[in-house]
Amino acid sequence: MIDLSLNEVETLCAKAARGAGFSWGLAEDIGRAARRIAVEADNWGLAMLSLAEHAQSFELPDAARAARWRSGEVDQRTGRPLCPIRTAALLLDEPLPAHAMPLAILDVGLPIWLDAMLRRSVMGVARPVGPATRADVVIERRAETELPATRRRGAIDEPTLAALNSFAARTYVPESERSRARGAGGGRVDDE
Repeated sequence: MIDLSLNEVETLCAKAARGAGFSWGLAEDIGRAARRIAVEADNWGLAMLSLAEHAQSFELPDAARAARWRSGEVDQRTGRPLCPIRTAALLLDEPLPAHAMPLAILDVGLPIWLDAMLRRSVMGVARPVGPATRADVVIERRAETELPATRRRGAIDEPTLAALNSFAARTYVPESERSRARGAGGGRVDDE
């Protein structure tokens, strides 16, 4: 096992999320959510790897479904798991009205991510949010927001770390002939 600081967890997960196809803004949100997961659970690395591997298979929340949520109507299954990250972003950008709460959302993929993303808002996810790969969840209004966690480091095994680094490597700029000739300093004179 390798211990990473929580800053390293956040940075690695943000890069891996970007490498998996999420926008930089969502990737940064994923990094912060991964930090929260790492504070509370030892499975943050596997949760991140699962999110990265399934990123392209999730269904996006569409406007019609979001309108049903806001009006308090019953959610409908669509067959594919709903993206927990984009669902959380939608709910955070346009919070649900009070009359629509509690809201049952059906077939959320990797609900631990929806919970982690909503944790510092007035919305929260009622269980189950554990290791489930798909679950129906209930979004409830909380009396107060949760304070940021300040705990320990995040442990990860070497194969999972290598897999996350492979997703992160997709964000790197390829070397050019010019950059290889110049070396790591970027120039011939180091004047910094």
